[in-house]
Amino acid sequence: MATFLHFAPALALAVAMGPRLVSRRLMLAGAFCAVLPDADFASVAFGFDSYSGTYGHRGFTHSLGFALLLGVLGAMASGPTGRQRLTAAVFIALCTASHPLLDGLMDRGICNAWAWPLDGARHCLAWRPVPTAGVNLFGWDRLAREALWLGVPLLLLAHAGMTLRQLGPRWWRTSPRWRRAKAANRQAPRTLAPPVFAADLEHGHLAQTVAAARASGGWAGSINTERTRRRTAMRAVGAAWVRKAVV
Repeated sequence: MATFLHFAPALALAVAMGPRLVSRRLMLAGAFCAVLPDADFASVAFGFDSYSGTYGHRGFTHSLGFALLLGVLGAMASGPTGRQRLTAAVFIALCTASHPLLDGLMDRGICNAWAWPLDGARHCLAWRPVPTAGVNLFGWDRLAREALWLGVPLLLLAHAGMTLRQLGPRWWRTSPRWRRAKAANRQAPRTLAPPVFAADLEHGHLAQTVAAARASGGWAGSINTERTRRRTAMRAVGAAWVRKAVV
């Protein structure tokens, strides 16, 4: 098994996806889930199953079913929006599945029960390139081999994700779809928002003020983001407070 770098896929995947999708809390949860499958040593230590049993080492916790289960639990514990739940489910499931993948790439050790709960049999990967046979489980030699065979590809994955995130907005701004949306936004009729008075704030109409500001400006078919809408609403509220102070 990988001794030192089981948490690394979660960090690399979080960097590749970016902080807008993967928060710091989600990244830490993914790192924890990436290490969690080795908790199956407890079942062997307490005699619940043998080392090579279905519930032993590299058993059900090293399966795709277990990764999907943790992904569902992560979605249930994530934010209220569907996008946040989907992101959490995919991220947690991938981090958990990275554990048996790294173990399967080692050229020593028993195989994983990939198909649990459909099948408890062990299945080995056809390609196991990481040379760990005859190397101590803990030591500098083990760390160096994991850094070379696992750490370097994960660094490349993180760098590739960062590059794609930087090139994505540039490609989108040069696409015909973006140009059509921009032209439609310029041609869309715009209506002025009703004036905001300090009396509205005094009588507790702050929510109506924000809603009116967000609805102004002909947002239908616009390419403006939700962040722009919030800024418009906050400017309207700030202007109302200035009028109140002047009066």
